[in-house]
Amino acid sequence: MKYLSIVFFVIMYSGLILLAGGESAIVFFFASVLMSVVAIYNVYKYVKNPADICLFDFFATSLLLAYALSSLTTQVKVYSLKSIDVAHYFSLNQYSLSVALASVAFASAVLFFLSKLFPAKIELPVLSQKQIREGLWMIIFVTGSAIYCIATGLMQFQGIIFINGSNQSISPFASMVYSSIVPAGILAIFLASGGHDISHFNRRLLYALAIVLWLITFSQARRMLVYMVFLYLIFYSFDGSRRPLWRKKVLFSAAVIPIAYLGVKLFYAIRIATWELPPDTNDFFQLFKIGLDIFSNPGKYDFDYLLAENSLDRPFVLRYLAQIIDKINFGNWFSGKAVYATLLITVPSAFIGMKHFLVDEELIHPKIGLPVNDEANTILTAGIVDFGWIGLLLFPVFVLVFLKCLLFLVKKSNIGWFSYFTMFSVLTVILNIENSMAQYWSLARSTLILLVLILSIKYLMNTVLHRR
Repeated sequence: MKYLSIVFFVIMYSGLILLAGGESAIVFFFASVLMSVVAIYNVYKYVKNPADICLFDFFATSLLLAYALSSLTTQVKVYSLKSIDVAHYFSLNQYSLSVALASVAFASAVLFFLSKLFPAKIELPVLSQKQIREGLWMIIFVTGSAIYCIATGLMQFQGIIFINGSNQSISPFASMVYSSIVPAGILAIFLASGGHDISHFNRRLLYALAIVLWLITFSQARRMLVYMVFLYLIFYSFDGSRRPLWRKKVLFSAAVIPIAYLGVKLFYAIRIATWELPPDTNDFFQLFKIGLDIFSNPGKYDFDYLLAENSLDRPFVLRYLAQIIDKINFGNWFSGKAVYATLLITVPSAFIGMKHFLVDEELIHPKIGLPVNDEANTILTAGIVDFGWIGLLLFPVFVLVFLKCLLFLVKKSNIGWFSYFTMFSVLTVILNIENSMAQYWSLARSTLILLVLILSIKYLMNTVLHRR
């Protein structure tokens, strides 16, 4: 609790000095260092012992990683390469950047404060052999389904789900499989290394499935790959008493992190391969072949230069928040319309027909005077667009309470492995700050559908066994 008090005051102090010295690039750099130190220490704490995870401070840490740490690394890169500060490089006002980072600090401080008021940690109960077997079958199903979706084109490179000719609907099956890849992989590594009473064959099978699911993410999204590795490191290696085996975690980290780095580079090579082929090319294996050629012959495609430019610009998510803060005022708040649109987009087309309404940038940008292009949507941009500063501070709290209710509902089902699966899904979506609000609603929708299916299957199986 003392640590949380210190963190709260450090983050609040960072926000206040940003407001006081908003025109100073040095103050901006100093504040981003303070906030990044807090985030990095929390990461260390979670990897060392996941029993220390409280959803409130985990969400706050995710905000700091996405905004403060990325701002710090971008400042270092820009200054070392261009000898200018980030505001000049991105043609932004320094004060706007400082206010944006201050808003991140205050939103994180609210979450840290709630973490102190409600310090409940995540639970890691031991599963029965029956629950482990059920979880194993689910992981096998997700892995096989993901391979099927890629092979048939239902799921393509960069997580693009197959769209029909009218460009209005997606494959519900592929969408649910896509969202299940990361939590299924984490569940596999957790069961395999968690000190459970599992046969050697099943343990090896779980490790193999975890690796396959991890490799599948190499083709889907760099962020997905990074989040999966991070959660693998957190939930890897426990003894029978649920205590983490720290030495094994260190060795595992030394083996996994370099491979993840190569996977991120390979992903971007495949992304460049999409530029080499016609826009409507859906053959993933052809993309992968060209991507391997780009990865193996970087000079031929200027790969290193393109990767460096992308890694300089893309991670700086604070830029979009600063632009939104500049454009939003009392006269053009959306008063909930933007979030309502993301809620509608997650309702299956079978219930509301084809979805012709606008969401995210297409809805927001014309009203506030920004060009309609793909930007780094987050919970903070959604909050400030709809309700200004109150929305920015309270939207993370609202979403977290919503997700905690979802976890509570699943826990009441008494399906141990599915409770873990849902918890890993929630941690993944919390880590993935660069999300539209639709992602949170989609998680709830998919979880409830899966819960109904699982309960129905268990009921039918119990009925058949009872009759016999």
